Amino acid sequence: MRLVRFSRFLAQFMVIALMLSLFACSSSRAPQSSRPIVSQPNLPNQPKVITETPESLISQAQEAWQQDHNGDKRNQLLMDAATSYLQEGKLAQAQQILVSIESGPLSTPLRLRANMLIAKSYLQSPDADSEELLALVSPLAADDEVKAQQLAVQTELYQRQQDWLGAANAYVQSVAPTEESVARTWQWVNMASREAFPSAESQFPALEPFLALRQLIQESGLQPRQLQQALNQFKQVFRGSPIVEYWPQELDQAVSLNPPSIDQIVVLLPLSGRLESTGLAVKEGILAAYYQTLEQQNRPERQPTLKFVDTVNKNAEELVASIGDSRWVIGPLLKENVDAINSVRPVNINMLALNRLDELQQEGTQEGFDVPRTAYFALAPEDEAYQLADHIFHHGYRAPILISAKNTINQRMHEAFELRWQQLNKNDVKRKHVNLTTVTFTDSSSLREGITEALDVAQSKSRINQIEYMVNEELYNVPRNRRDVDAIVVFASPEQTELLNPMIEASLSPFNGKTVPVYATSRSMEYDSGKNQWRDLQNVRFIDMPWMLPEHQWQSLSQQTAELWPQRSTQTSRFFAFGVDAYNLLPYLPNLALLPQVTVAGLTGELSMNKSREIIRLLPQAVIDNEKIKPLAE
Repeated sequence: MRLVRFSRFLAQFMVIALMLSLFACSSSRAPQSSRPIVSQPNLPNQPKVITETPESLISQAQEAWQQDHNGDKRNQLLMDAATSYLQEGKLAQAQQILVSIESGPLSTPLRLRANMLIAKSYLQSPDADSEELLALVSPLAADDEVKAQQLAVQTELYQRQQDWLGAANAYVQSVAPTEESVARTWQWVNMASREAFPSAESQFPALEPFLALRQLIQESGLQPRQLQQALNQFKQVFRGSPIVEYWPQELDQAVSLNPPSIDQIVVLLPLSGRLESTGLAVKEGILAAYYQTLEQQNRPERQPTLKFVDTVNKNAEELVASIGDSRWVIGPLLKENVDAINSVRPVNINMLALNRLDELQQEGTQEGFDVPRTAYFALAPEDEAYQLADHIFHHGYRAPILISAKNTINQRMHEAFELRWQQLNKNDVKRKHVNLTTVTFTDSSSLREGITEALDVAQSKSRINQIEYMVNEELYNVPRNRRDVDAIVVFASPEQTELLNPMIEASLSPFNGKTVPVYATSRSMEYDSGKNQWRDLQNVRFIDMPWMLPEHQWQSLSQQTAELWPQRSTQTSRFFAFGVDAYNLLPYLPNLALLPQVTVAGLTGELSMNKSREIIRLLPQAVIDNEKIKPLAE
């Protein structure tokens, strides 16, 4: 296995090789000395701490070789010397010994130990490649001490890669179960991306109880009684497991939740002025959810009353006064109103704001209340950019081209994607400095130029023209694009996307033998345009609300709204869905706040809550195929 940047240490390696060659010429032995024992992690099989100096161990290795040419004994002592150097933080000296040993014949157990020590010595190197180091610590050794250290190295490397299930799987096998270690394992399991779970049970058997508990919470987390029964059964099935012994406290809180008492809801929306149509669409969605709940429960006395307040031309004090004695608020919609009302509203008011703040302050809990005082639900364009970045990265794409129109919304998505892409790549040494290929355009001319330049098609055409000029003959050739490009991401309006998709297809060379997918967000989709738009968007993959896609679960509501508002625009339909979800979320806010694994199937996406009390939307994906929208399975 080639280790990165070994050449820089070549001269030093020659020194240790010379030192080893002198073993046959000397028989003196250096006096032994002891050093303070360095505390080690609480491992199930605690690796031994080397208390002798490296010089003493090297001398012992020399003596062992001189006496009976015992290579295994010599190499064990030399690895002990390398370990001693690592304990002192002298990485270069340890690496000199290890590479000299590794280059010679070694038994399998010794090679596994040598590779593990090499990996440990390069853990802090900024040039070390995580994949190469991971290859050095597998397969796992039969020796318990070596295995424990291999797992510790794996834990560190998987954390750097943000492979949280890999890190948790290595960690849970390398440390003794304690309250802290179990909590950390549970945290990492819940940090993993959803793409990692389909194969997790077979790939990470050590995590079986943690994965089973997560799945159980996802299925029953919204119903405390059902959750209690499922957890009791879980404890029986996995009795003796560390996750049962050190039980997550939030689960006990979740099963004791009582449905929040919601008698009156005040809804703060702009119902006049510039944003009147937006506010009315949200209001209509809230009313639709209200009457749908009333119909399902058939208990009018249990329905809260609704009070709608127009926020236009009202300051924070007037908005708070309009809330009155109500303890539940949906809104405001505008960010400036959310910011203003947050600072003056009474502490006993629970608010589902329909926007987010740039900086969220930590909110303390008060005794007797089960819900966060404020949660934030927004149709933020940045969320879609983050989701596309995650999807593309976790599906193995590494060289996307980012094409965005030069306006506020699309540039916000551009910046969000770029930020998330850098975060995803920062722990890969080969991709630490990612130069994302970007194209920003203002009109069709700059768009065409940007696409051809990004794909290097212009250079290909130029080369063809130069050859034609030199040979004075017409070449029957097709310009070829860059072969490293593996995905294209578009942030543009529906009209701009219809224009650029044919340009992209025309610029992609047919000789690469691969299809380069084009991804877009909901902002590129308009469902009330002519049929030609789907023709021009052939093969475009995009994410959007379930409500906007065919074959969703709210067909009856969809028919009713189509009859009431046959000419409703795409954007207004989205705000209607936003209102439906805002109303339906209120009873589940306590569950979502306690259990980040839990999701609510909403019209606007699969909804969950993060630690900042923001509602996160996960949108389904679809593709345009033969002028039809076809949902894609995850």
